[in-house]
Amino acid sequence: MSASSSDLSSVKYGYDFVVATTQASINATMKLFLSGLTEPEVTVCYIADDQGKPVEIDYDQLKKLANGSDPFAVAATADPTTDPDLRNLINARFMMGFRAQIGLPPGIAPDKVPDIVTLGSDTSSVVYNLLCSEFTVVELNPGGGYSPPTWLSQSQPPGSPWVFTSKVDLRLSAVDQSAYSRLPVPVQQQIKRLGPGAFSVQQLLFDLDNAALETTPAISGVTPGTTLYMVLEQSFLGAYFAQQKKNGEPLLGCVIQQSGAPTSTLTVTDLDMEVSPFLDGNGRTIVDPTPDQRNLATLSYLCAADGDPLPVAVPFGWNWIEAAEETDCDGVVAINRATLANYFRNRLAGYVATNCYRPSVSVTYDWGSAQTNYAWNMARGQNPTVTTPATGPTVLTFHYDADAADQAGLNGDLGQLELHPSYDVTVTFSGNTITVVQHLVIYLRVQSLATSTSGNVVNVTVTDTYTLAVAQDGRLAATLSTNRQDTSQNPAVDPFLNFWTEVNTIISAVEGWLRNVTSTNLQDIPVSVVQNFVFPGGRTFAFKSAQFSDFGDLVSHITYTDPTS
Repeated sequence: MSASSSDLSSVKYGYDFVVATTQASINATMKLFLSGLTEPEVTVCYIADDQGKPVEIDYDQLKKLANGSDPFAVAATADPTTDPDLRNLINARFMMGFRAQIGLPPGIAPDKVPDIVTLGSDTSSVVYNLLCSEFTVVELNPGGGYSPPTWLSQSQPPGSPWVFTSKVDLRLSAVDQSAYSRLPVPVQQQIKRLGPGAFSVQQLLFDLDNAALETTPAISGVTPGTTLYMVLEQSFLGAYFAQQKKNGEPLLGCVIQQSGAPTSTLTVTDLDMEVSPFLDGNGRTIVDPTPDQRNLATLSYLCAADGDPLPVAVPFGWNWIEAAEETDCDGVVAINRATLANYFRNRLAGYVATNCYRPSVSVTYDWGSAQTNYAWNMARGQNPTVTTPATGPTVLTFHYDADAADQAGLNGDLGQLELHPSYDVTVTFSGNTITVVQHLVIYLRVQSLATSTSGNVVNVTVTDTYTLAVAQDGRLAATLSTNRQDTSQNPAVDPFLNFWTEVNTIISAVEGWLRNVTSTNLQDIPVSVVQNFVFPGGRTFAFKSAQFSDFGDLVSHITYTDPTS
């Protein structure tokens, strides 16, 4: 039940393409990204209003009010009854603040760093651990009555990270009761970025860290009930979290930057996300998965392209990555067979029309010369019938045929002429090949007096086979082999009959004209038709293969590129 079972064209799914990456690869790549992160520190401070309630104040403005005193520069051992900086801060009504920077906590071996993302059995949410490379909390209580002033300044110690764990709603649909659906449109657009970096760990971190999609985080690494725990709850998870959630902003922001890469052929115009838990051999979710099986669960991006509607998120009946593939790739990109067939339809339509002919014929008898005159023509550029079969290896067909006939005399006894061109193109997907078969047939029938003859004066089949590969940046590559078969007939009659009717002269004239017209148009399909296709995600992933699933979806295995480069 691997990606070879991908069947996105099924009425159950219908997504134009899916990008799926494993929990193990997301965590490994996100940790690599965080290890080199140089995001600015987030500094938030609160002073007391007239009722003694905390209100946020700009950090620089606070220092001005406090005559230059900086709460984050005051020693943890300072005495608030005598320290001049703390006295300045009390006069400025300073209450508390924090300074934090998202990143990997110091003092922890790489293999001991907690996972940032956990994909569980709930397909619509993930568990997210916010990790910080630094985190300092300060609180100044001015005292009063019988209580002396107190001062707290404490930082996350090396080797003992403070972890903030929340559940993040993945549903990026405005029609269901998701956290996303209740956000203002500008905030929705910020979260659901549809540009080239839509599948990057940077964008994923931005989304997971967005307070609007999170439950209130739980704190680990700090003892509940302690002053530090209560200050974190009040300053970081209280007013600050509520404000960020209201504004749809990340708790600790990161800047999203992407390097250059070729533009995808498919333009993402809508997407949603879901968790795809690892399934057993019968396609059922494993109730109690092992750690290895949890790591094989995937985060799946469900994508609509070029303005197509996005179907609702439903669980897949197969695993995107199996255990045997885990060491060689991080996930897959799967293109719906119907989406790819539509790409070929658009690329081939102009060429196909040049081989679709509308015939016209004329047969007249000239009583003055006692001769029958034959005239014919074929106008190219006609519109064929196009079908896109939903199942089987054939994904696209073009068909065109037309008839023209005329005669002279009673029941055609003085001459008859008939032309019937037909043209078919069939596109099939199988294994790692695309096969395009063209078949052009032109049937000719001529009668002069009582002698008639007929046959397929043009009968040519061109078979182009493209063996696929993929470049690292997502460009589809192909090698082309072409086979051309010509079984055209010459329906000439024997010399005795021809002596009386000269039917062979007519046949030769029509046949030569038809071959001259069609030979310049019926060509092999250029390899550029295939090679101009570019997979989505080329700015985030390196692509490793290109293979059709059992149901005709084009699947490429991918690995994350270095997010720090």
